[in-house]
Amino acid sequence: MAKIIKKTMQMNQDYIDRLRHIFGVRTDTEAVNKAMEMALIDEEIISAHKRMRGKGEVIEEVFR
Repeated sequence: MAKIIKKTMQMNQDYIDRLRHIFGVRTDTEAVNKAMEMALIDEEIISAHKRMRGKGEVIEEVFR
């Protein structure tokens, strides 16, 4: 299980409100955690695509 810690940060509330709407969650914490999760997933996808070294046409076809 992930280690949960408390942080005090200054964040853009407009961004958090938009994230809450996009992800359909109730709390700011849920919104920020989901956004971080999505960023990490995106990074994994980008890294996998780079490892394919130009063989990404197949991957791109899936997303069209």
